[in-house]
Amino acid sequence: MTLRGCERAKCWFWHVPEQGDEKICMAILRTYISIKESGLLKRAAQIFVKYYREVTPGVDFASQVLNDLLISLLENSLLQEVFHLLNVTVQINTLPAVGVLLKVFEHVASLNITDAVPPLISTFRKLIDAGMFLEFEHFDRIIKVLHQLQVSSQEINIVLNIKSRFQERHFEKNWLFDFNLAVAEIQHCKEKSDWMKLGALYVNARTGCEHYNDLQKLSLCIAEILTKDSETHRPEVPFCDFADAVIKNPQHNEEDRIFIGRIGISVMYSYHKVLQWIKGRKVLDKLCEMQIHFTVLKGLLGAERLASRCQIVNKAAEIFLKTGHLDGAMWVLRESEWTTNAPMWPCDKMDILNRHNLLCTLVDKYLGKSLYRQAFEVLQNLPGFQNHSDTVDVSQYSCLFNKLINACFESKNLGVSSSAVDFMLSKNIAIDIFLLRGLITALGRSSLWSKARTYYKSALSLGCYPPLQGNLYHRILTIPSSLSEVEMLLAIEIFLVSNASVIQSPMAISQTLQIILKRCEDQTVQGNSDYQAAVERLILAARLSDPKLFLKHMTMNVNMEEVYSLELISALRWLQENMKWAGKVWLFQ
Repeated sequence: MTLRGCERAKCWFWHVPEQGDEKICMAILRTYISIKESGLLKRAAQIFVKYYREVTPGVDFASQVLNDLLISLLENSLLQEVFHLLNVTVQINTLPAVGVLLKVFEHVASLNITDAVPPLISTFRKLIDAGMFLEFEHFDRIIKVLHQLQVSSQEINIVLNIKSRFQERHFEKNWLFDFNLAVAEIQHCKEKSDWMKLGALYVNARTGCEHYNDLQKLSLCIAEILTKDSETHRPEVPFCDFADAVIKNPQHNEEDRIFIGRIGISVMYSYHKVLQWIKGRKVLDKLCEMQIHFTVLKGLLGAERLASRCQIVNKAAEIFLKTGHLDGAMWVLRESEWTTNAPMWPCDKMDILNRHNLLCTLVDKYLGKSLYRQAFEVLQNLPGFQNHSDTVDVSQYSCLFNKLINACFESKNLGVSSSAVDFMLSKNIAIDIFLLRGLITALGRSSLWSKARTYYKSALSLGCYPPLQGNLYHRILTIPSSLSEVEMLLAIEIFLVSNASVIQSPMAISQTLQIILKRCEDQTVQGNSDYQAAVERLILAARLSDPKLFLKHMTMNVNMEEVYSLELISALRWLQENMKWAGKVWLFQ
């Protein structure tokens, strides 16, 4: 907003909005216009020209902003910028008001800027060719201004010839287009179910209709006819034939594509309301086929005209789900960038709840098909993760994530399991202790020790294992017999690192490092097979170590628990080879 603008030779930030940011572009232009400062107006003109040379005007384009900007540029005598803007409006087929063009002519005449006449007449011809409609009195005012400027007769003749041509076109249009006749034709198409002809009729009306209000009435009439099809039970979908006829017409333009998208939303809503899922799916397939990005549009009729983007996407995704097309549901959610509530696309609590329920259903469908990566993508985009304004407590999603991890665990899909655990830890979502322990064990058994150690540290902090304080810097390690061999080895690694100074000291030969295999409370004192299996796991843990550790059975204590000593030479060798990384991993602050 500074008057001089950015002074960086190389700037990190975009000075012109990107495609999809039309609402932001309009807001910037309105701000610059309201400040009424010459430098900012020049910048506004530059932004408009650069943006719309790359982007076709969409639903957020405001004709009033264009007209206000042109008037403000004129008031500041910025004629060159005015011509740049007018030429761009021709290219994008979005023309300014006739009154603005007349003011340009009058401004040039009032300041007697004869040098501006040739480019002005050239621009005027382009505007007329692009479809600008002038009344005869407008031509008379322009000719009067040119006489005032004392331009050559050749230049005045150019305007007179255009006026003459315009008169012919005007009479031809009046002959070709008649509003009442068009309405009658529309009704005839409806009665005959001739939707292709209805599409052609729309394009002809749009190109021949002089008054915007008439065209709007016809458009709404067509939309109502197409949405009324939800009241019938015929298999065909009139919207699809209508859309084909419009898009295949060589005279169709971007406005027609937007119109098709908006009608499509309304038709989709009408089918959704009466649960005609297959016909709703055909509408969505047609919009996708035509590459019409309907998720950034509003409906044309009824409640959908004011619907939030979240609601429109919810309806579309639900139709895809109801017809068994998971990829279609995923596509429309990705296309909308998973948007729920946002300043530009506000929605209510019911939209958020419906999105939540929709995504939960989608997760169940993906899990049923063992498509775990897709299920994880959906979970990451539940309400509350992408947008804090959703005011959703994400801790409630613990059960869903644990369900995914359990399914992945059963299918030995460690990649998605690990990604899900990473995400849950980053969002402080409660992880099922047994699932986390199972993942640690599976990672170790797959020789993915780095990941196993990372999760073991997290599991310790979450209270999955007995606290370390009793073991650190003491020469006795108590290992619960319920641990897997991988968990036992990781516990021994911490034990070795925390006692490294003792093991490596010259007096170590006189020291004894003991490991007690603690019985679980539900294990009987005598002849318990589970405890014997734990003994074998402890021996295996020592063998898994690299280099191997050696345990020597010492005794059985009063609690009938096995006590082992850890051979100091093997412990010292392990530290010599591993302390460099192990110190960084296991030395807790």
